[in-house]
Amino acid sequence: MKMKNYDAVLAGKRIQKARNAKGYTQEALAEMIDMNTKNVSRLENGTMGLSVFTLISLCNSLDVSADYILFGITEGNEKNTAMLLLSKLPEDKQVQAEKVLEAFVKAFES
Repeated sequence: MKMKNYDAVLAGKRIQKARNAKGYTQEALAEMIDMNTKNVSRLENGTMGLSVFTLISLCNSLDVSADYILFGITEGNEKNTAMLLLSKLPEDKQVQAEKVLEAFVKAFES
């Protein structure tokens, strides 16, 4: 079985992208995962590695999978960036936004 390549810098960018999609500051995320802000910055820059505990905390706090953070895999991950962005909207607006997204996807399928 071939092992997927892990890139700490890309993982950090995905952490930052998920954090921004949730509307969290580095300070807020640091508090959620019991880490100082400087280390969250290091994670996002790819200059600090992830412990299993930190990875689990990030996944729970950002509503993303470990596969997404580590390898950028979003297949089977119901809570990808689009879903995170939609989750910020009130429920009635989510339905409208989903219809717009469906139309957008159909337009590109042709």
